Amino acid sequence: MRTVLSVLVAVGTFAATEVLAQAPSTVDQNGREFRRPSASQNARAQARAEAQRRDARDARAERRAVAPAAFDGDWSVAINTQSGACDPSYRLAVEIIDGNVVYEGQPAGRVSPGGGVQVNISQGGQQAAGQGRLSRNYGTGVWRGYGSGGACAGTWQAVRRD
Repeated sequence: MRTVLSVLVAVGTFAATEVLAQAPSTVDQNGREFRRPSASQNARAQARAEAQRRDARDARAERRAVAPAAFDGDWSVAINTQSGACDPSYRLAVEIIDGNVVYEGQPAGRVSPGGGVQVNISQGGQQAAGQGRLSRNYGTGVWRGYGSGGACAGTWQAVRRD
């Protein structure tokens, strides 16, 4: 009897090993099979993922290259002081080139693809930082600065000149 039982256990173990060797790589608790992808399926999936990443990079680069250019050109900016001992108002000319704000030949800030503006200007012992938004031909915002008379703040309006 022991011999028969040992043979049955050995045959059962051998059969179970054969079944497991032929079984899918994974079976979940609901009995669904999950097979490992073949090398060619992996290669296709990787190529597809790389193409999607490349397309996304190209789209972002195109947006960066095209959108800021929408604001390029000469602009006239009116500065109005609302608090502090700075001049009550004055006007200055800026140029936007490839989304970069240029004042008197020096980089002064940046225009985002959506028209958001950040500007920092220093001249002599005076400095000012402004922010706001441009549309196609007009813009508004606020500024804060420091000059010989102390701290100042106010608003700005910009109009495209070309």
